[in-house]
Amino acid sequence: METCPTCHAALKGEIRCRRCKTDLSRAADTASKAESHRLAAVEAYRSGRYEEMRRHAGRSFSLQRTPKNTPLFACAALLCGDYGLAVKLWKLHTGVRPTDKPFAPKKFPPQSQFP
Repeated sequence: METCPTCHAALKGEIRCRRCKTDLSRAADTASKAESHRLAAVEAYRSGRYEEMRRHAGRSFSLQRTPKNTPLFACAALLCGDYGLAVKLWKLHTGVRPTDKPFAPKKFPPQSQFP
């Protein structure tokens, strides 16, 4: 963690924020666990164990949603055949909202009649 999630003060590897005195040990522990699960998911991918990859990627995603974890979990879901979850995660990662339908007809309000 580079900044305090409470007051956004710069951290210098400290467990307690110097400005607001927030205890960051649990947040740092959670980030560490998320990173270890992410690395385990990558290792499982390299070994061809996709179900294990999905489990670790999902755990990493549930602990900490980062730009690294979301596409990893989406790829794991895709490799395991869970296409719906893969699409939802990819849309979450790319910022596509459920209402964004590229080929849906647009509904415009009725045009007023000019006299």
